[in-house]
Amino acid sequence: MKKINGYVAAPFTPMKENGDLNLDLIPKYADFLVRNGVDGAFVCGSTGEGALLTREERMAVAEKWVETSDEKLKVIVHTGGTNLRDQQALAAHAEKIGAFAVSAMAPAFLPPKRNEEFVAYCKAVADAAPSLPFYYYHIPPLNGFNMSVVDLLKAVDGVIPNFAGVKFTNLNMFEFEQCRYVADSKFEMLWGFDEMYLDSLAFGNSAGVGGTYNHCYSLYKDMTAAYAIKDMDKCRALQHQSHQFCEILGKYRGNLSGGKRMMKFMGLDCGPNRLPLQTISDNEEIQMKNDLEAIGFFEFCNR
Repeated sequence: MKKINGYVAAPFTPMKENGDLNLDLIPKYADFLVRNGVDGAFVCGSTGEGALLTREERMAVAEKWVETSDEKLKVIVHTGGTNLRDQQALAAHAEKIGAFAVSAMAPAFLPPKRNEEFVAYCKAVADAAPSLPFYYYHIPPLNGFNMSVVDLLKAVDGVIPNFAGVKFTNLNMFEFEQCRYVADSKFEMLWGFDEMYLDSLAFGNSAGVGGTYNHCYSLYKDMTAAYAIKDMDKCRALQHQSHQFCEILGKYRGNLSGGKRMMKFMGLDCGPNRLPLQTISDNEEIQMKNDLEAIGFFEFCNR
């Protein structure tokens, strides 16, 4: 089974002022990510507001990313939602258009209660795209679902042939470390909590999916290089810059709202958010840019 073996940005979904998709921006967005050194794009996930898009819109976004990436980016299509049939259709479509992999989070409404149900759910989505790697997207801080990932991995081994690993966005480093040793370490663990990137390196992380890779991937790339030569002072300094940036994100309603508007400062105006997410106002944008200048963001941001 193919593995990602690299670092994947979770792109925002570009929208026009009337709320329609702005697919024309995606080729420029893909070139931007390639230029800044990331290995792939995790499309229509949390950052991409996937759960707020229609099935047809999600398919259109996935098609455009695969078409324009020209194999320079590994495109992982997130199918997660509450409607299993839609998820299966999205997974089958991802396979048809030539995506690299598919991924799904557990439904936030009527979630599985037992591990058997959890396994069956993952299998139903994974089986819809049998030739593609399947990654479970674990993000309890957002969807509130926090069943044991260790138990899931033990149960899917030999049951879901294309189960490749987990996008792990949680603070539980103990669980993350345990997962890395299930089934002789066959499952790829993608770290997804940018604020604790350095911690993940200490536990052997060599792959990840990050929302802030859109803005400042150089921090994580340089941190990985510094860690390899045991330059811990530089590692801590880089993580501190990430913390400063993430603190500003928090001030402006997080990555989904604040982070999306910040892309405008780097030449990619991704437009408004979908309700119920609140789009950053013009006045907030001015203050946010001032805050970013105060931490030297424009000296280390993606270009």
